[in-house]
Amino acid sequence: MGPSSPSRDMHYAMQANPDLPASDPGLIEEFEAAPWLLPPRTAALPYAGVHDFDELLKLRSRPAGNYSSSVALLLFSKPYAVMLQNSVYSLVKHGGVRNYIALAWSAEDLEACADLNLPCADVSSMLVEPIQTSQRLLQHDFLVMMWVKPAAVLRALRQGHAVMFVDTDVAYAVKPLWESYMAFMERVEADGAWQSESPVNSGHFVVLPTPAGLAFAEAWAAAAPSAIPKKVSEQKGLQPLERAAYVTCRLPCLCYRHKYELLAQGKRDSMAVFAVYLPSFFPYTSAGCTVGSKEWLPSVDPCDWTTLYLHPICVSGAANKEAIFKSIGYWFMDNEKGCLPQRGAASGVPACRPLHWRVPDTERRHYSCPSYGLGLVHGELPPAIQALRAGASADEARALLVASTDKECNGKNGPLQF
Repeated sequence: MGPSSPSRDMHYAMQANPDLPASDPGLIEEFEAAPWLLPPRTAALPYAGVHDFDELLKLRSRPAGNYSSSVALLLFSKPYAVMLQNSVYSLVKHGGVRNYIALAWSAEDLEACADLNLPCADVSSMLVEPIQTSQRLLQHDFLVMMWVKPAAVLRALRQGHAVMFVDTDVAYAVKPLWESYMAFMERVEADGAWQSESPVNSGHFVVLPTPAGLAFAEAWAAAAPSAIPKKVSEQKGLQPLERAAYVTCRLPCLCYRHKYELLAQGKRDSMAVFAVYLPSFFPYTSAGCTVGSKEWLPSVDPCDWTTLYLHPICVSGAANKEAIFKSIGYWFMDNEKGCLPQRGAASGVPACRPLHWRVPDTERRHYSCPSYGLGLVHGELPPAIQALRAGASADEARALLVASTDKECNGKNGPLQF
């Protein structure tokens, strides 16, 4: 899966001798899931001192699925540094993602990010408006920061990268994240994948560098200047774009109906088709905000193929989200006894040790699964999907969709328009 677990003994050895990473390159790989435990600003890291977004794309991108280049992006904010470390640790160690870039928009955040040895891009030039002083939810600064998402996604897509964007209040199960997303999209020939919400959640998604994916990103990014004065977040900004820049489909047959109808209308390259999936806790409860309530937390099995990650979307504040993760077994940092600034970190940002160093059973449930397959997809493809993926004609596709029992797919809620 991901890299080996960072070693407590080697961490202590590096504290005694900060020059060790320069003489032992294996330490860079060993601490890939927790680079903040290396000496601050370790020069041996390939991306050390590089903060230009485009240069980091070149350094960090990796192949994924049928795409020669992919990158995962996340926002960095110093006040949420501990939450981010929990997310990055599980993203890399559990999800096997090694191509992430942290995006910082202020000098203070960039300094803290660099002290943690993260690959940090300065995206201040992507801010639609200057940052002011407000820190209140949905006030000016927060909105401007969040609208960096579509700007960064668009810039990476234009350079040919498949782009994953992940919020930092997310923790991961032990499943290959990129491989799971790619398989989920490839089976229905989608331009991206999102968690279903109203209509989608912008906290975790993938967009592919297809013509339709690029057209969507351009429309989303272009909405920022008019959205911010109206106090509309980047997620709320997705609502008016539905059926204007993208359509969603939770059912594979509906994805193919969208595809064939868009082809018939000559819109396939300008309208993205996004495959959507339910939150990972839905098999355990149908309440959309259950993970936002400690009193109603279900016991989510990290081995379940539907559980790719957990994202407590219905609660605000780092402390409240941390409490959710701890209650459900997705908190991996020892912030009670092991989160202190490293010696030499001028920013004073805390660097957290893995909780399993002190509490060995912390990750046992995650590493006791009978198998470690993909998330989001499971079992063999139905014959109809196999035929559609093979390039069925419009007549053949119509016959397959009519044979479906789902009204969204077979035309009973409206004629098939191709």
